[in-house]
Amino acid sequence: MDMGKYLLSVVTAALLCGIATSLLGNKGALGAAVKLIAGIYMTLSIVAPWGQLRLGELADLKDQILSEGDRLTLSGQNAAREAMAESIIASTRAYILDKAETLGVELTVEVMLDDSQIPVPAGVRIRGNISPYNREKLSSIIERDLGIPTEAQIWM
Repeated sequence: MDMGKYLLSVVTAALLCGIATSLLGNKGALGAAVKLIAGIYMTLSIVAPWGQLRLGELADLKDQILSEGDRLTLSGQNAAREAMAESIIASTRAYILDKAETLGVELTVEVMLDDSQIPVPAGVRIRGNISPYNREKLSSIIERDLGIPTEAQIWM
């Protein structure tokens, strides 16, 4: 059984039943009959294809569903990690820029993350004109508050 065709047929049946019941479902005995027929049609649309399966196809279907589930799980995990990484980069950049602003310095900041499952800021590239004193002060803040060691801070 092709799952795509199956799902398409079920969705089509649901749409047809929905249209029929919305047009005729509130009209007394006719409405009750339409609702009954729509319910039977929907049930048959869902159940009938399963009756055509052979035992070998069930095993293939199980493998297909498991494989698709694994693929979707991995895709979801990757999407979640990417969203988390973007959020961490934006937050880290904003924090550093805020601290630089309090020192009266205008900088650009690029944040690098490590490759762990939950990404952590591993380094930064900082560009801009900054005095040695303010650079040392900001570097200390970055190391203390964000855990990014001075060796991983690249000043340009």
